[in-house]
Amino acid sequence: MFSGSLLLLSLFLCSSRNMKILEFVEFMGSISEPPLFAYSIVVYSEGSQIFTARTRARLNRKNDLESSELEQVALIPKYAFQPAFSERFTRAISTDQSFVKRPCLSSYSTIGVSPDTSVAEELLQEVEVCEMLRRHPHPNIAVYNGCEIEEGRITGLCFQKYTESLQRRLNPGHLGKRALAASPKHLDHEWCSRIIKGVKDALYHLHTLGLVHNDLNPANIMLDTNESPILIDFGSTRAIGQSLEDVGRTPGWYNFDVKTAETSNDLEALTEIDAWMRGRTSDLKFDE
Repeated sequence: MFSGSLLLLSLFLCSSRNMKILEFVEFMGSISEPPLFAYSIVVYSEGSQIFTARTRARLNRKNDLESSELEQVALIPKYAFQPAFSERFTRAISTDQSFVKRPCLSSYSTIGVSPDTSVAEELLQEVEVCEMLRRHPHPNIAVYNGCEIEEGRITGLCFQKYTESLQRRLNPGHLGKRALAASPKHLDHEWCSRIIKGVKDALYHLHTLGLVHNDLNPANIMLDTNESPILIDFGSTRAIGQSLEDVGRTPGWYNFDVKTAETSNDLEALTEIDAWMRGRTSDLKFDE
């Protein structure tokens, strides 16, 4: 038995026979204490094709990817993660000045066993949300510039670039949530209040459109050049009342018992972020 993914590293290059690592997830054995490394699921490109495989080798930024070390290699077909573009969607004019969000493919460890279009469907759902937000913009919600298109398929979603995330600003050392909240820091409480208010305004705007973000956490709040908070990442956004089964959310920032999209999901997460920023460890409710 293995525990879930503990580490995701993505978007770096690894040159060996034109194979480039795009992302990988490490899995740890749950029998030993502390858990020992078991294997990695790796996603890599070779030419214009993308593959998934398992490897017993531990990967890092300096690794060459050796084909002899790969097991259960499977081609990921484009239709599985690149939905067809519709002319009712916005086509990004240029991606040069945009942050391009592309789908995570590490879940394709069994793509060779059965066809799976779930990633493409999730991307399409996020496009629908972003198109609605483009029609109904808000100053504290990320500016969506449209779809990146290749051969008639959506390869990514383009957004305005922002300075850094709240997570990176306050937690550059990657401490756990409670450890960071308990650490000595001297945050301007007026600044904290302004961040919370901006995010709350963004959430209220979403809720008036009948949507719930469902994955509010410090990594999904960016800061712009004016230090204004910007809500990003709408991959988990669903209509109010919709099921959250199989919807990705970040452990430590939501109530595991809640299975539907409710506005309280976002407001409770915002309260958690407020306590985290101000160091009120006794007010933290959600387990990591």
